[in-house]
Amino acid sequence: MRYIGEGEIAPVVSVTQFINAVHGEMPDTSEQASIEMLLGAAQDVVTTAANIPPAPGLYEFTYPLYGWRRWWFPCCPVTSLSALAVTDDAGAWVDQPLDGVMLVQGEDEPQLLLPERWSGNEAGRTLRIQAEVGGAFPRNLWRAVVSLAREWREADISVSGDIQPPRASFSVQRLIKQARYVRPNVSAGC
Repeated sequence: MRYIGEGEIAPVVSVTQFINAVHGEMPDTSEQASIEMLLGAAQDVVTTAANIPPAPGLYEFTYPLYGWRRWWFPCCPVTSLSALAVTDDAGAWVDQPLDGVMLVQGEDEPQLLLPERWSGNEAGRTLRIQAEVGGAFPRNLWRAVVSLAREWREADISVSGDIQPPRASFSVQRLIKQARYVRPNVSAGC
């Protein structure tokens, strides 16, 4: 899943919200930048672990074609399909019509359903799906972002990439697990 929408995705937790949530005092400007980086890294960790995008927008997915007709999205919710494309013999993307292609159960188990005799479904090709994905960010995940950033801040963890951050605490893992989306299947021939 890759965000391809216009503009950047806004942080789900602002520095002010974070400071209020942890009952702290507003830090100086240099520490605010550090907290923003912690919050951004925590947001990435939480949204990836939960398979839920941080904000609604246009996302892109790719998956190999090998005769399936039904494909489950790896995240939810999915509100609409925007475009499909299939690779040609040279590996270039060729746009495909959305005629007969359906989005099924977009809110809880989003699935792409291709028509029975869909012209682009040839083994060895790759399908690119562009879809509008996301909704209101779940409150449990908001709490997980705050808790994880707080843990890292208290442990004086850097997000510069020099070290591997420690595992999230049990409470953060539980918050993520409560909201995590797990697709029931990847693809099916139906």
